[in-house]
Amino acid sequence: MELQFLGGASEVGSLGLVVRDQGRTLLFDYGMTPTDPPEYPRPAPVNIDAAFLSHAHLDHSGMTPLLSRLPHARFVCTPVTAEVGELLTRDSLKVAKAEGYMEPYTPDDMKALRSRLDAVPRKGTYRRRGIEVEFHSAGHIPGASQFLYRGEKDVLFTGDLSASESRLVGAAERVETDVLVMESTYAGREHPDRRETEKRFEERIEATLARGGKVIVPAFAVGRAQEVVLALAHSGHEIWLDGMARKVNALFRRAPEYLRDARRLYQALDGVTEVQHPADRKQALRNADVIVTTGGMLDGGPVLYYLAEMYRDARNSIFLTGYQVDGSNGRQLMDKGTLTIDGVTIRPECELNAFDFSSHAGHTELVEYARASRAKTIVLMHGDRREQLAAPLREFAEVRLPETGERFTV
Repeated sequence: MELQFLGGASEVGSLGLVVRDQGRTLLFDYGMTPTDPPEYPRPAPVNIDAAFLSHAHLDHSGMTPLLSRLPHARFVCTPVTAEVGELLTRDSLKVAKAEGYMEPYTPDDMKALRSRLDAVPRKGTYRRRGIEVEFHSAGHIPGASQFLYRGEKDVLFTGDLSASESRLVGAAERVETDVLVMESTYAGREHPDRRETEKRFEERIEATLARGGKVIVPAFAVGRAQEVVLALAHSGHEIWLDGMARKVNALFRRAPEYLRDARRLYQALDGVTEVQHPADRKQALRNADVIVTTGGMLDGGPVLYYLAEMYRDARNSIFLTGYQVDGSNGRQLMDKGTLTIDGVTIRPECELNAFDFSSHAGHTELVEYARASRAKTIVLMHGDRREQLAAPLREFAEVRLPETGERFTV
């Protein structure tokens, strides 16, 4: 059995894994890295039989429309992943056009990909022409899946996984396998206790409001915005929600089986005021205590409007809730204290705080998850500190740290 990463082996982003086994060629994820400029994986082999998408985030899904150009490939994922993934890839085309980048695919590619879709429900199994792949929950976000490929050896591809439950989704299922291909985003790093994080989050909101300020919370549209809204559900604050998260909320409402507690999410969303039109943003600035808005790395979306209006007032606060990749506006703010909006560099006077609302497993959780899999071989991917995780894993398994483009056998 031969494996090859097209991207995302030793970095977070542009993930794609090719598995060649018994005359079949499978692809697991095909993402992009939404940096400035964007980064893309290597071209996919033309003989792909089936391509599996673990979840909708762009670093896993961003290049999937190109798969429609392959002669035989079927496109396989959960129904909610298909819908949210299309929403995000369509938006990435708009961003490419607005930023002057070459568009990596066309609306026709997206339409053609829909005709290739084989949707599999949660905990289902995909079987076609001798291919058998089981779907197991990965936690992370609604619809996220791990894939257990039954071939010459059993291979489990985790995508991104969360080993503990959140307010939005349950924990990843533990699955036994021969070969474990596991993400390592938080290798060498642990997450603080979520209850303590939410407590500090609320305390800093209260402090901001007490001095007459407002809080802007940049958040990823898929998963993070809903998690923040759930955390604030009983705070008594006036919460406004802006950006693509509104469309994602509508999709999640139609997929309650992928939510930990659908009723609780619906109640939380019903208590939020949504910005329906750009003209509503001035009202949000007047009335809101907390504005939750995309984009999560400050590189685009409504967040830039609010930052431009609020950055001069030291009473206000900016609360980051997600990982800020190198080259992003959010990383620039954290490292240098500056932002670039419409080509102009500014230095916000607001309070800046970062809160760990991550939906990835931490270092110890990854070790425990790998041990429970009973895998004899572990392949680490999707992380830039893999060696820190490899050391404890070598106590009970062979560990592989391949580079992008390298072909290796398991």
